[in-house]
Parts: sequence; structure tokens; C-alpha cells
Amino acid sequence: MKLERFHAAASHTSSETHPTRILALTVRADIGGGPEHIFQLCRNIGDGMEIFIACPDEPPYHDRYAALPNVVEVIDLPHRRFQFGALFRLARIVRERRIDLIHSHGKGAGLYGRLLAALTGRPAAHTFHGLHVGEYGRFRTRAYLGLERLLSRWTERAICVSEGERELILAAGIAAPEKLTVVDNGVVIPEEAPRQPDATTPRIVAVSRYDYQKNAELIVDIAEALRARLGEGFDIEVLGTGESLPAVRAAVEERGLSARVRLSGPSAAPREVFRRADIFLSTSRWEGMPLAVLEAMSEGLAVVATDVVGNNDVIAHDRTGLLYPEGDARAGAEAILALASPERRALLGRMARQEVADRFSVARMCQETRMIYQEILLPSPEAAE
Repeated sequence: MKLERFHAAASHTSSETHPTRILALTVRADIGGGPEHIFQLCRNIGDGMEIFIACPDEPPYHDRYAALPNVVEVIDLPHRRFQFGALFRLARIVRERRIDLIHSHGKGAGLYGRLLAALTGRPAAHTFHGLHVGEYGRFRTRAYLGLERLLSRWTERAICVSEGERELILAAGIAAPEKLTVVDNGVVIPEEAPRQPDATTPRIVAVSRYDYQKNAELIVDIAEALRARLGEGFDIEVLGTGESLPAVRAAVEERGLSARVRLSGPSAAPREVFRRADIFLSTSRWEGMPLAVLEAMSEGLAVVATDVVGNNDVIAHDRTGLLYPEGDARAGAEAILALASPERRALLGRMARQEVADRFSVARMCQETRMIYQEILLPSPEAAE
């Protein structure tokens, strides 16, 4: 009933004034889970909406956003930097374009989004995409959490991408429980699961941003542990780029692992790589809800991932994947060795794909997000009375 009221309201608004106008904010448009989340959300949010996106002018997502038929305008923002000039320019655009709702994604965009709400009086929703304090010291953590508590004053709804993330945010006290809503991340699910290679040498794929959170250094330690057990009988390909890539490449060379570990750089089509692989490896120290893991599962890959929030929201150990203690290279290698049997990999891959189809589809994610927009923009029947 609520969703029907929203469709009706959007249609009514369209005929008399304009469709519902959403400003989506992100300070990243490079390859990554956050930009992909926004792309799928905008692409599948449904009729009766016009989308404006503020993001950096960088490949590949700036142009992908601009090509979406319901995206009216793409507005340039600095990459992972806050600028008052950009904030005031956005405030002018919000007023001139008659934006109805501001939706920010991630920590940097969240500062813009909630300050825009304060400046313009428009309602704001914010999706955290992870509580990113793992690399902060005590003072910086307290300062960031204090800022989030302040920004929550201008946040109509705070969206968590997993139940585990919601629990962390509640424990941190940065948003009132009644403002928090869980909308699990969603991914596109192939109509047919691709056939996985039946390789004698296991082909392992990982995706990393080469930062503290993703902990790509652990991949090198796991590779060394695997070599001690398998010799040269494995291959690891790592997709992605970032600040620590040169250091990780140097570690691979110093340990004589160049023939076994390939650092391929960023890929605009990671699923094509997944379809050539047997196992997906995650080494993250924390997650919100990892899109790369979900995408790998949707492709029927067996997943080996750290037992941290986000990963353990998605994976049921020994049923839809294998979890190992964060930072434990030996345990990570043992989990990979436990998947030596192609039959074992295939079984976990099938179970993983079914789990994603049942719980983590893009259609469900978009419908639940649209419901949140409706609840923010439309008064409840009780309020109307």
C-alpha cells in the first residue's frame, strides 16, 4: 500500500509540477563497490523519478551515470575532498533544480549531503557503506563520531547496507535507532550460472582497493602459505589499484611470488575475470556489505573471506562460503586448501549463488530504497489526519 501511494504521488507530482527529483552524492566515481551501488540504484529505481548525480569527473562511472536515461544531470564534485565552494554551488543547484530529496553515499559525500539539507531545508537520506574508523587513532575516531552525531540532526533516514553495520552504528551512538534502516546491498544476478573451470591448478581471484581496509598485504602472506603446501600449484589474480599497490608489488617480487601472484590493476569488467576463476578471496579488515563478494557469489564462485562485519552478513560458514579469522594468513590458506576438490567448490558456489538470488537482488534493494524515499517525502496517513 505504501509503495502504491508513492507511485501515485510521483505521478501526481509529474503531471502538476515535476517528477520526484533525487540528488545522489558520491565523492568517488572510479571502480568500486560504492559507485556500482549507486549506478544500479539509479538504473533500477523505477518510474516517476528524475536523478541528478554529483560525483567526480573520472572514469568509469561519471560517463556511466550520464548515460542512464533517468539521469538529468551529472554535477562535478572533487574526488574525496570537501570544498566549501562545491557545497555552496550544490546548494544553489538544489534550489534551482527543485530537488526533492538528497541521498548521500559514503563518508565524504555524507558531509556534503547533510550540510546541504541544513542549508536548503530539503530532506536527506544517507547510506554509510561501512563505518570507516578502523585505521583511525583515538582522537580522530572521536572527532569523526562526534561529527556524525552532529550531522544526524539533518538526516531523515540513515541506511545501513547490512545488519552487522547497523549494530556497529548503534553501538557508536551516531544515529537514533528510529532513523536507522537496513537495506542489504543488491547485485545483478546472471540468468544462467556460468560453468566454472575445472582446473587442476586452482585459479584464485581477489579485488582490492590497496588501502588499510582491504588489506591486500595479507594476500601476499596467504600466497606464501599456499606455496609452502602446494609449491607452484596455484594462481592468484588481484584486480584493483590504490596507494599501497607499489608496496604490495614490491613484496610479491621480494618473496619470489611473481609467477603465482598477478596484480592486474583495475578492471572495468571484473565479472569476466570471475568467470575464469575457481575461488574468490577477500582479505578485508571490515566491510559494510561487499559488492565484490556478492558479485562473485552470483557468478557461482566459492568464496573464502575474512570473518568480519559485512562478509559474515553474507556468508554462512561452510554452507555458502568459508570464513577465516581476519589477519590470519595461515587460516586463509587452509580455507583455500579445503576447496581443493572441484566438487566441493561447485557445491559451495551453487549454494552461494542461490543465497544471492534469494536475498541480495538489485530489484529488492531498489524497491526497499524507494519505500524509504516514499516515507520521507509523503506524510503517513496518521499525520495527514
